[in-house]
Amino acid sequence: MRRAELDLSDLTSQAVDNLVTQFASHLDFYRELIQNSIDAGSTTIDAWMEFIPGEEDQGTIAIHVDDSGDGMTEAIIDGQLTKLFSSQKEGDLTKIGKFGIGFVSVFACKPKAVLVHTGRDGECWEVCFDADRSFVKTRLETPVDGTQITLFLAGDRGRYNELVTASRATLKRWCSHSDVEVTFEDRSRIDGGQIEAINEPFTVAGDPSILVEVDGIAITAAYSAAPVYGFYNKGLALAVSSDAAATLGELAPRFEHVAFKVKSHHFEHTLSRDTVVRNDSYRRMMGLVSEAVAGALQDALVAEISALVAAKGWGLPEVSRYDRLIGALAREPAAEVARHAQAPLLRTLDGAPLTLAQVERAIHGDRLYLSDARSPVIDYLMKDGVAVIFARAPADEGGQEAFGAVGRLLIGYLAQTRLGGGERWAEFAQMLASPDRALFAVDVESPRDPEIDALIADAARLLAALPEAMAEVPRARLPGLRGRIGLREGRPPRPTYRRVVGARLVLGAEVGPLAVFAPTIGRYMARGSRRRGFGLNLNLSGVEAAVNVDHPQVEALARLRAREPALAAYCLAKDLLLADDRGDGLDEALLRAALPGIRGASRAKETV
Repeated sequence: MRRAELDLSDLTSQAVDNLVTQFASHLDFYRELIQNSIDAGSTTIDAWMEFIPGEEDQGTIAIHVDDSGDGMTEAIIDGQLTKLFSSQKEGDLTKIGKFGIGFVSVFACKPKAVLVHTGRDGECWEVCFDADRSFVKTRLETPVDGTQITLFLAGDRGRYNELVTASRATLKRWCSHSDVEVTFEDRSRIDGGQIEAINEPFTVAGDPSILVEVDGIAITAAYSAAPVYGFYNKGLALAVSSDAAATLGELAPRFEHVAFKVKSHHFEHTLSRDTVVRNDSYRRMMGLVSEAVAGALQDALVAEISALVAAKGWGLPEVSRYDRLIGALAREPAAEVARHAQAPLLRTLDGAPLTLAQVERAIHGDRLYLSDARSPVIDYLMKDGVAVIFARAPADEGGQEAFGAVGRLLIGYLAQTRLGGGERWAEFAQMLASPDRALFAVDVESPRDPEIDALIADAARLLAALPEAMAEVPRARLPGLRGRIGLREGRPPRPTYRRVVGARLVLGAEVGPLAVFAPTIGRYMARGSRRRGFGLNLNLSGVEAAVNVDHPQVEALARLRAREPALAAYCLAKDLLLADDRGDGLDEALLRAALPGIRGASRAKETV
């Protein structure tokens, strides 16, 4: 038996201190010792702890790491265990470690002593390190199977319990996917300790998830809202991080919604143990991960969405799951999503499946309608065979964001497949519309309201009397409408109304505007400016006006007509011009056309 100093070669004690403190956690020595045990060929590794009571509340905490590997001879102890940077593993892909400094990590937790028992080729040795890293090497007569390392730390029962919890978590972090069996046991547990398996299936949290193997390389991946990225050699974690930018560099945007773990004996860790070396092997591995995500994982996602779309009787759980799954697909590159054009990824509001390829046929005019709830106008559309696609999103937002993930998916697909591609992204975004915000249904009401019909007919005659105007005066009725008619520019200086009708805007209980205007009054009319047209072929030399017979102003003017018919007609005609943004400069002509009737009514009253 002799006492010696740890051979530092040409390194200073400060350099050793730097190596000791490089580890993120003082318990990372578990990773380093287990790595060495795997390299030594051990098939099982047992980590266990015990509390040895001392005086008063203090005691000794013993941490053991035992393996059944090859062990060490005296030559290995002298040449590697006690000598830094003398690893014989370089170039051997069956070994994980590369720097021969893993054992130094045991000093990060400031132990009172470290005891090593090891045996190989008929030699058995004990090496005992003091806190100052000096050691005593003793040959043993009793046999030793593999290597057993014990750290002795000062502490009370409270610290012991904290270290038990932290040790278990550390082993789970670094060794849960180890190729060899790793166990942990708290032998001083009051209610009796039990051996715990550290190993877990090689999976990653998320939905859906896959596991693929290519040339001995294992890849597991899943869509996740909080992805984690793990790199493993022989199942031992070399780097695990949730920081996409720091971990993946330029590849980070592709995996911001995808968690993955990849296991390969080609991975190497850096000296600081905080990431893997980004060499040619790393780049090849990441290429395989990208292929797995774009292939098997995306296929699994599409299969689950398709099955969900086909399910009957959607409730809140189905809607929430669909939102989550379609949100993952919407974040995939549009070029990759396009290959799933024949899969039923969408669902109409009446429960029918819809593929991306069928979206083109679902376009009505130049609009694609989306909503998350039925309404009168949506019922009108669906009755006429117009598809309204289910989509949920925050309210009061415009463009594609108004329809959340479904909107992003549709715009990406249209931009990918239609002429112009990504350069026309904004244009395609304008195609998405909520029926309740873009359309109203026009319903001609019968029986007719005589007073309102007469009022509209009188106003139409006044408008027809204006310069360059002609009028043919049928009537109809229109209920409810949110929003307002947009302003237009470049219109003719004088109005030409081919038709003025009374109509009901079918939108439930909403009142809507006084009137709306279009080249032709039809079953559906667009909110907003007629110049934008919703695919209509506009001819601004003549338009048709639909008067909302449910509007309070119309009802008030109908009552006025009983006393002042000419004045009521003038007021309605004036209101229509203002609603159509054509009132400037026409008031004098309109008043001149209405004045004889107003004067005639006044004379009749005077005569009476």
